[in-house]
Amino acid sequence: MNGQYYYGIDAIETNFKENAGQYSILHLALHGKVDHNKPENSKLYFTKSNDTLEDNLLYSHELFALDIPADLTVLSACNTGTGQIANGEGIMSLGTAFQYAGTKSLLLSSWEVSDRAAPELMKYFYSNLEKGMSKDRALQQAKLKYINTADIFYTNPFYWGSFYLLGNSDPIVIDTPFVMNSLYWTLLISIILCLLLVVFYYIKKNRV
Repeated sequence: MNGQYYYGIDAIETNFKENAGQYSILHLALHGKVDHNKPENSKLYFTKSNDTLEDNLLYSHELFALDIPADLTVLSACNTGTGQIANGEGIMSLGTAFQYAGTKSLLLSSWEVSDRAAPELMKYFYSNLEKGMSKDRALQQAKLKYINTADIFYTNPFYWGSFYLLGNSDPIVIDTPFVMNSLYWTLLISIILCLLLVVFYYIKKNRV
């Protein structure tokens, strides 16, 4: 899929804060830690760097001050959907902080995330979104496919049951690279054929 990817030394807090508001889908695969006593101090860990402005720990209270109007944010980290339950607020999780920042829907985790299972599950999830499925159905079908294809030792619900969807579940349009989109190729070939037919007809008419 088209997009901007940050790995290793580029996966820092500064890059996230500067760019998070520009995209309709955000995917964060990193380590998360929940503070059950002080939910505002729950945090996501970015790559350590020599940045003098940011500590590369993104706290929940920082998210409240950001503008992140994404259609979907996927937090592929441990316990991103857990936290202290507050009266009138519900679960005060990292996901809740993203909601306050403007994100319309979130994919969160209820417990530890398996580094082995999560990438496969996410691959199936995005593939289903690309097919036009609603977000909740895309997640459901991704889990079913994972169960049916994973090694028997990794089919326990611990590996796939953690993720759940929060917020708007409508389908989302995903841009794919031109070379991967068969519709564009079909249209291009059709246009070329039409042009060839017009040229052939014009040449034949002039000869007569």
